[in-house]
Amino acid sequence: MQADTPPDHNAIPCDGCTACCKTDQVILRPEAGDDLASYELEYIASALYPGQSVPALKRDPRTGHCVYLGEAGCTIHGRAPWICRRFHCARTFKALGRLSRTKRDALWARGDVLEQAIVERGRDRYRLARELGLDAALDVEMQVAAFERLLR
Repeated sequence: MQADTPPDHNAIPCDGCTACCKTDQVILRPEAGDDLASYELEYIASALYPGQSVPALKRDPRTGHCVYLGEAGCTIHGRAPWICRRFHCARTFKALGRLSRTKRDALWARGDVLEQAIVERGRDRYRLARELGLDAALDVEMQVAAFERLLR
């Protein structure tokens, strides 16, 4: 890795955590390379795409978890959707810190954007990232922009 290349966010260990697989709806993004034909999917309404029905990984109707979450973690890790490869709870926590208190409160008040377990885990992982010198791996511009869009 070159000295001016920021580290990959995957260098921040999840330590077996699968909270995002249990709570977040994984929206598929064909424009980012997700091949819809290769996933079990359903079309959902999403706060990120008001008025649209968007493709997302199916959820297990018994648990609400991602259908690809197995006993040992993600069963499709090698071909995970773009959002799974991009997501890190530490990034979410860091992005929230870039917003004003009023905006954070508004996101919480919506009830359809933030999950307490993800944000708490993100706080822990962000602290670890800073200890490991990996803060630069957590670019937050896209996440902040998404939060801002939701507040319009």
